[in-house]
Amino acid sequence: MISASASKSKIAIGTFITAAMMFFVAVPSPALAIALDLGARPNVGLVSPVENNTGFRVWGSKYYPGDVLGQKMEEYMLRKMRSIPRISITRVLGSNPDYWEMDMTSEDDLIVKIGIEEFRYKKTDTIASKVRWDIALHLYVYDSSKRLLYDQVIEERADRQYVVYKDIMEREPVYWETFEKSPYWPAIRHAMDDALKYVMRGYNGYRIVGQIVAKAERVDGSLTVSKKKQDKIYHINLGMEDSVRVGDLLAVTRSSSVRTVAPETPEMHFPQVVARVRVIFVKGRDGVVEVVKESKDAPIQLGDSLSAPLPGRRDGGAKF
Repeated sequence: MISASASKSKIAIGTFITAAMMFFVAVPSPALAIALDLGARPNVGLVSPVENNTGFRVWGSKYYPGDVLGQKMEEYMLRKMRSIPRISITRVLGSNPDYWEMDMTSEDDLIVKIGIEEFRYKKTDTIASKVRWDIALHLYVYDSSKRLLYDQVIEERADRQYVVYKDIMEREPVYWETFEKSPYWPAIRHAMDDALKYVMRGYNGYRIVGQIVAKAERVDGSLTVSKKKQDKIYHINLGMEDSVRVGDLLAVTRSSSVRTVAPETPEMHFPQVVARVRVIFVKGRDGVVEVVKESKDAPIQLGDSLSAPLPGRRDGGAKF
């Protein structure tokens, strides 16, 4: 589904959208960026069941002696994914891609497969109690033709200290009701959040991409735009239909490009943040932003790119 033509590609791996809104392709790598077209609503499938490939098991209850950890992980991931605007979420049944059945035809569609591969924990008691955990998830991302785009290991290692802590792991079997209240379940959720960010943010996922399209004209006597700020207000071609909201902080980028000696990647681009802007007005397909921070050496120019990640807060801190 990914074209080798630099001018026609929809998916840029290891590159970003230039101010001219052109798309470039590099060789496959653990990075994938998808800039959504106007009105596009791609499908994202989550492979079910989420596999628990560790030796650790969590029983549903004393009346249900079966492992429910993968099921609970799947339910959590589906809830998180369904909260992301402008994408449709579906479950894809079965672990073997050859048997997946799904209604995915767009080159923007993705299939996400995730499993927990490692879950280790340890408790030490000295003056206080300290619990430690080591969690590893394996993430696989496929395109709509079931071709593996990349896979990545997501790790979560941390610890927590208590004055006194009675570890639920000291008694078996471990029931879901108690495991959910332990520090280990939030740690697994945090690892899943990181996996979802890897798929959906930055170079690794969907973005709404627009441009700085015009300088705002101040009306004489305006109480909305002061004379001091009249050179800091711009129009953008993103709006409510793109899920952009008043208060969002967006990064403004401009790419540098270089010719390379590699025939498979004759040109490479490095998007650099030149400003951060705050959305102060939006309607259907356009908005107005105010400059919050701007490079003195590379001030905003008309045609500069700006982007909004679909999930999470838009705090202007995206790194490209």
